[in-house]
Parts: sequence; structure tokens; C-alpha cells
Amino acid sequence: MLTGATILQLDTKGRLAIPSRYREALMERCGGALVTTVSLSVSRDSEDRSLWMYPRDAWKRAVKRVAALPDFDANHRVVKRFFIGYASDMEMDKSGRVLLPALLRDFAAITKGIYLIGQSNKFELWSEEKWAARHDQWLVEAIDMDKISPELEQLSL
Repeated sequence: MLTGATILQLDTKGRLAIPSRYREALMERCGGALVTTVSLSVSRDSEDRSLWMYPRDAWKRAVKRVAALPDFDANHRVVKRFFIGYASDMEMDKSGRVLLPALLRDFAAITKGIYLIGQSNKFELWSEEKWAARHDQWLVEAIDMDKISPELEQLSL
């Protein structure tokens, strides 16, 4: 399970070191094969230019669902363009690093500092600046009881 938050730094070559607490599980689960793409939240909110990084097995399930969306819907086409179109395969090296492609780094405005946020089946990758700018806003939004969905209201943990 991919959970937790970690602050990381890109090296000079644009590589990201996957935290050691995930490496062994990712090697066992998918042989260190990952897929990174733009997050689907970008289609709803241009402020949320972040990336999603999937273990290859989780990616296969996710992309199958997105690819099955009908192309006749303009929203579906946009989601496919970003989610599938920007997807990049990557492999962890012996040191647990992956090269984050420049196109994806530019899209998410990632220059050096990265927040890696576990989301159970994937990671979210945020530039340090964008995470800091949005963090407080999300906390305020999260406690707005008028915006809680019926699914969250029924959730019992």
C-alpha cells in the first residue's frame, strides 16, 4: 500500500529517489516498473498541475478504464489526451531512482523539491511550491461541511 507523505529532491539529472520504505514492495509488485502521467485533476482545476505515479500493474487497470471512455464526449477526449498522452514508462535503477521526464517536470512545475504523497494505489507528485500554495486552501475546503459528498458522509472508518 502506497501511503504517507515524503519531501524529496530531484538530482541534477532530473532523477527522483523512491523512498526506501517503498522500494522492496515496488520491486516485488512490479519489478520496479512505474508509469508517471499528469493527474486527472488538471482537467478540473488548472492550479492542480501535479503528477500521478503508478506501479505498472495499477497503471494497467487505470488506463484500461480511461481508454474505455467513449471518444464522442469532449471531456473524455481531454482526459485521454492528458492521462494517456503524457504517460511515461520508467524503471527504478539499482539505487531506487527513476528519471522524471522533462516534459512531466515542466508540466507540474517541478524544479527541485517534490512532495510525494501516497494514495494507496499510486503516488501524487507535487512541486514544493504548488503543494505549499494549495495545502492551506485544501484544509479550509476539507472542513466545509456544505461541500461534503454523500459518499464521504456515509464513510465510516
